[in-house]
Amino acid sequence: MNIGSSESLQYNFSTIKAATNDFSENNKLGRGGFGVVYKGKLIDGTKIAVKRLAGNSQQGDIEFKNEVLLVLKLRHRNLVRLLGFSIEGKERLLIYEFLPNASLDRFVFGKLLKRTPFLSPI
Repeated sequence: MNIGSSESLQYNFSTIKAATNDFSENNKLGRGGFGVVYKGKLIDGTKIAVKRLAGNSQQGDIEFKNEVLLVLKLRHRNLVRLLGFSIEGKERLLIYEFLPNASLDRFVFGKLLKRTPFLSPI
């Protein structure tokens, strides 16, 4: 299951679970077609946004890691930075930098809608 440099980007599931207070409803930022997004804080104080992908995905570990590596190569000022990922059993998590400002919808449509406060290329 080793895919080169992807292993250095892999977070332990229990670390992310603790950072989000066990994916608490109080930390829920939004829900989308691919899953639920939670805010969290790592032990070192880094604020993160965690996308917990829906469990019905048929994507395997290798395909998931390859997709993560592809997204990591994307750099644009309007895309939030992907910090890493976590895989445990059927759990697939994407860990992003947390941006505390409002949703992009506010800037695009001129109003604040309840949505995930960052762009995700996945």
